[in-house]
Amino acid sequence: MAHLDVSEAGTARWAKASARRPTVWQMAVALLVVATLAAFLPLRFTASATLAFDVGTQPPAAAVRGVAQLLASRELAYEAAARLPAADQARLAEPGLAGSLGILGRARADGRPASVGAAWRLMDGFSVSALQGGRVLHLSVAGPTPALALRSAEAYVAAFRALDAQARAAGEETGALPALRQDGAAQVAYVPDPPRTLTLGLLAAAAVGLLLARRRSVAPPEVSGPVDGAELPVQLEGSHRILWLGAPGAGLDPAQAVTRLAAEAGQRSLLIVTSDDMPETAAGCAVAVARSLAQEAGVVLVALDGASHVLGGLVADPWAPGVGELLFGVAGFGETIHRDAASRAHVIPPGRDGRSGPSVVGAERLALVLESLRRTYDHVVVAAPSLCAGRNGQRIAALDPVVVCLGADSAPATVAVESFDALAEQRFAHVVMVSLATGAAPDREEADPVLPPSLEAASSSRIVRPSRAELPLAGAA
Repeated sequence: MAHLDVSEAGTARWAKASARRPTVWQMAVALLVVATLAAFLPLRFTASATLAFDVGTQPPAAAVRGVAQLLASRELAYEAAARLPAADQARLAEPGLAGSLGILGRARADGRPASVGAAWRLMDGFSVSALQGGRVLHLSVAGPTPALALRSAEAYVAAFRALDAQARAAGEETGALPALRQDGAAQVAYVPDPPRTLTLGLLAAAAVGLLLARRRSVAPPEVSGPVDGAELPVQLEGSHRILWLGAPGAGLDPAQAVTRLAAEAGQRSLLIVTSDDMPETAAGCAVAVARSLAQEAGVVLVALDGASHVLGGLVADPWAPGVGELLFGVAGFGETIHRDAASRAHVIPPGRDGRSGPSVVGAERLALVLESLRRTYDHVVVAAPSLCAGRNGQRIAALDPVVVCLGADSAPATVAVESFDALAEQRFAHVVMVSLATGAAPDREEADPVLPPSLEAASSSRIVRPSRAELPLAGAA
C-alpha cells in the first residue's frame, strides 16, 4: 500500500509540473518579446546641432553641398573624435552592447587605437540635412548615452568651426564660402532611438506569422476522405412552430376561436384561414377575424376561395371585380378593393371569374399581391381553400404567414396531424390548428381527452367544451 501511495504522489507531482510547464506558443511569444526588446540594444540616443550661413539670401547650392560633404567626411569624424576625452573615445570604440553599457577594459580584436574606433562609431551614427532652402544645416549624432551624444555633437561643431577658421586664415577660397555660425546650443533626446526600419519589418512579419500559425492550429480539422452521411447530424432548414387550440371532444366556442385568432394575428400581418373539411366555416371564421381586427387597425380581407357562398356574398354586386381579375392581370388594386358593409375592413371578393382549389393557390402573382397588400395594411386576412390539396403553396410559404387550419372536434386527432404534416411539407413554418366545437361525439371515446402538445404554456390548459349544437360562423359573415 505504501508503494502505491508513493507512486500516486509522484504521478500527482508530475501532473502539476506538466501543468506549470509553458506551452510551445507561450515560448514563441516570449521569444518574440525578447527579440523586440533586444532590437533596441545597443541603446542609441541622438543629439542635434545646427549651423546657419551668415548671409541674407539663399547661399549657392554648390556651397551647401560642399559643406555637407565636409561635415560627413571621415577626416572631420577623426577631428571630432580627437576632441573627446579618452574615456569617451574608449566607450565609443567598444563595439556592441559592451560599449553601450560602459563595460570597458577588454582587449580589442582589431588592434586599432580607441580614437579610430570612436571615429568610425561617430560616422555610423552621423547625418546632415539642409533646411530652409540651404540656409541651415542640421547635424544629428548618435551615442550610447545622452551625455556622450551631446558631447559628440558639440565636438563635431567645434571641429568644423576650427577647420573653417583655419581655412579662412590661410585664404583658401574664402570668397566662395559664406561664413557659418552655430545656431543655438546642441540638444539631445533622452528617449532611445527606435530600431531600424528593417528590424521593425522583420519583427512585424514574425508577429503576423505567429498569429496565423496560432489561428491555424486552433482551427477545427477539416473532414477529408469518404464520410458516412448516417453518422453526421441532420441540419433542419428553418423552424416549424405549431399551436393547438382545442382538442378532440373539447373544441373551442366560435367566439373564443375568433378572439384567440385575432390575438395571434396581432403578432403577424398575414393570416391565412383554411380547412380541409369545413370550407364554409373557415370562410366565416376569416370574415369574423377580419372584422374584429378592423376595429383598431387597417385590415383587408382577401376572398381567395371562389367556391364559398359566404365569400360570394360579401359585396352587393356579384359582378364586381376581385381576386380572379387581380391575379390574372385583368384589373388593378383600385378596381378590386371594396368596403365591407358590416365593418371598417376592406374586402377583395372572389371576382366574376371566381376560382378555387390548387389553381388559385398556385397562381404566380398571388405571392406578389399578398406582399403588396401586407406593405399597405396592418393585417391581411386570407380566406383560402384547402392548402393541403395542392403542392404549389411554396410561394405563399415564403411570405412566412400564420396559417390557421380549422377542424371539427368530433374528428379523430390523426386528421389534424395529417393536415399539419401536409402544411409542413409545403414549408409553412407557423401553423395554428383549431378544433371547433360541433356538438357531435368524437369518433373514438375518451374518458379524459388529452390535448396535443403546444409550444405555448397558455394553450396547454384544458378547455371545457361548450354545449352548442352547430357552428354559426358561416351565417354570421
